Amino acid sequence: MNIAESIILVVDDNPSNLNVLFDIFSSLEYDVLFASDGETCLKLVESEQPDLILLDVMMPGFDGFETCQRLKASEKTRSIPVIFMTALADTADKVRGFEVGAVDYITKPIRPGEVLARVKTHLTLRKMYMMLEDREAHLRYLVEEKTRQISNITLALVNALENANKLNDTDTGNHIKRVGEYAGLLAEGYGCDHEFVKRIRLYAPLHDVGKVGLPDSILQKPGKYNDEELLKMQYHVEFGAELLSSVGIDPMARNIAKYHHERWDGTGYVERLAGTDIPLEARIVSVVDVYDALISTRLYKLSFSEDKADRIIQEGAGKHFDPDLVEVFFQNKDRILNIRSKLV
Repeated sequence: MNIAESIILVVDDNPSNLNVLFDIFSSLEYDVLFASDGETCLKLVESEQPDLILLDVMMPGFDGFETCQRLKASEKTRSIPVIFMTALADTADKVRGFEVGAVDYITKPIRPGEVLARVKTHLTLRKMYMMLEDREAHLRYLVEEKTRQISNITLALVNALENANKLNDTDTGNHIKRVGEYAGLLAEGYGCDHEFVKRIRLYAPLHDVGKVGLPDSILQKPGKYNDEELLKMQYHVEFGAELLSSVGIDPMARNIAKYHHERWDGTGYVERLAGTDIPLEARIVSVVDVYDALISTRLYKLSFSEDKADRIIQEGAGKHFDPDLVEVFFQNKDRILNIRSKLV
């Protein structure tokens, strides 16, 4: 926006005032429009978009105050700066003008130097405001584009994990889907906001992404791990976190991958975090991941009964799991079972 090419709308019912203002602006490059009353002004701004409005206060029909209120009530015109022109010198009238949205006052009789100075000042401010709006819009676009890219990366990783798991164990592919749905449900029940619930549902399926670097001999081993195997298994959380960080994904996904094997009492791995030092998203996934693993059949293990799985989760409250989350888990058990029935 070049202020020399700005459009100015002058609204006044007095022809002599219009003539004075015409003479003031005639030598400049401003494009000046005129209206003799508030109703005409409101109709004119529907087809033209002025950069500034000089508005008389005392007019027949809609006075300046009401006209300004109507301008500010419309999303299309509320950002246009309005300068009142008035012979009223009462402070209360000026205060009222600012309250309805005016940015400045010009007191009659009109003085050319003052008019030009105030008009130039507010056109410059409007130009700066529009530049900030454009920059903000561009930043919003960049954020939305980055979010879209991250979502696409996440979905691609989840799909890759599902396909890889199905090669060895069909239910493991469903496991990561269930963990995502369980986690979203638990977060919702815990009172997390909509955005958190949406993100954890998206990223929880990536909790074991680090296992892609482990051999089947470890992943499918039926018995206990020896010391070397245990270290390799525990490393999957570090590898997963590094992998997710390398693709620039949401830090929530990294936290889930790295900390979902931490325990409430500080005896988990790999950093031995305890209590609320463990990120909430990881504490949520810890509960639902263990639960789903307990009741699922694997190539190397049989499933536990629902009752036995529930006992293990309940006994883990305050030890393995955040006790508040365990309470929410059982409060929503019917909904959890419903999710499982759809993703068997």
